[in-house]
Amino acid sequence: MGTNRNTINHSAIIYPTQLLDKGIPLPFLEGKFVVDQGWCAVITEGGAFKETLEPGTHFLGKYKVFRDVKATKVDMRVKTLEVMTWGEFNISQPIPVEVDLSLSVEYRVADPRRVVTEVTTPLWSLFDRVIKAVRGSIVYATIDEIRTHGEGIARTTMENLKAMLLPNEIGIEVLNVLTTKIKATDTGNDALATFQKKMFEDVQSTRVHNALISETNVDLKWLAIERPELYAQIMAGNTAVITQMIDKGLLDPAGFLNQPAGTGGLNMNSSNMFVQNLLGNTSGNVQNSQAQSAGRDDSIKQIGSSASDSRSRMKEEINLLKKVAGANVDSKPGVDDDGIPDGTYDIKMDFPRSSGGEITLFVSCSEKYPKIPPIIEIEVNGEDTPFQSAILRRWNSSNYLVEIVRELKQSFG
Repeated sequence: MGTNRNTINHSAIIYPTQLLDKGIPLPFLEGKFVVDQGWCAVITEGGAFKETLEPGTHFLGKYKVFRDVKATKVDMRVKTLEVMTWGEFNISQPIPVEVDLSLSVEYRVADPRRVVTEVTTPLWSLFDRVIKAVRGSIVYATIDEIRTHGEGIARTTMENLKAMLLPNEIGIEVLNVLTTKIKATDTGNDALATFQKKMFEDVQSTRVHNALISETNVDLKWLAIERPELYAQIMAGNTAVITQMIDKGLLDPAGFLNQPAGTGGLNMNSSNMFVQNLLGNTSGNVQNSQAQSAGRDDSIKQIGSSASDSRSRMKEEINLLKKVAGANVDSKPGVDDDGIPDGTYDIKMDFPRSSGGEITLFVSCSEKYPKIPPIIEIEVNGEDTPFQSAILRRWNSSNYLVEIVRELKQSFG
């Protein structure tokens, strides 16, 4: 593992400090100092910050005599920082793969005074923050990033850097991040190639299987000749019902060829219930009415069970959020126009950053949560902050809101 951090030269943005001539209190004899276009100069007088000079010619007579006047030129033009890593990061989905990653970071000095007087090694500080932003981006990356040349990693890294408020921290503003190289390294077993080969074989096997089934013409005559044991299972005790199902297209005999081994054939009891619901029971209208009434009762029970499951899930979600260190969680169930709970929930959660400050997470869950992912908004230190969640991109019912919180803590510290 390694990076090119030690090859970075800070003189790319800061010219060495020079001692200027002291002001001479004689007319037309005072010294002067020239600042080129695209640069500025940070002036200190007697060791203390005095002012920042813009491009042009400046006379030194305004400074006090017998006090050291020093100038540090700062390049204000847009520059590029090359960040190169070897084996520093790992893509974990769907299998761990070590990658070599290189980024091109466009930046410029936003606060020359801070860069000169408060930050000892400004470009190293920028480099370290880029590495931290990449770690928050790549932790949920997939092998698709290799195919798309790391576009998602670059985009998320840029968002993470903006959230760090670098102009206020180190006096440098990041303008853009581009991925110049992303390459999976060979770990000896070539795990990525092995995984891709297995995926290809599985897909091909499924396609062949489906093609064979779709082109197979199976009827009861064929079953009676070739598979008499299946024919007997189908017809035994259910001749009239099965005949009606075949006539109406509700039963495809070809499906019996795909039964898992050892299933023992068709479950005729469940088939009878299915047929009664779809075709009607021949015993009379009274039994039909009873079956329909029972179906309605079952539907009502299912709705009640679904609402109970939703409340139970949200209670579990909120309890997990409250266990986050330093978290403050407020939740509110939504109601319709009649004041009746409609299954939606709004959650606000505040939790501290390890680097100082606070993150606020706003969550809106629809009545179909968790089948449908939540809608989130983020504030970092009270400011709206864009955030692309890897958890939301591949959301399913097994995911929890606390996973998004962990993702935020990794991205914003």
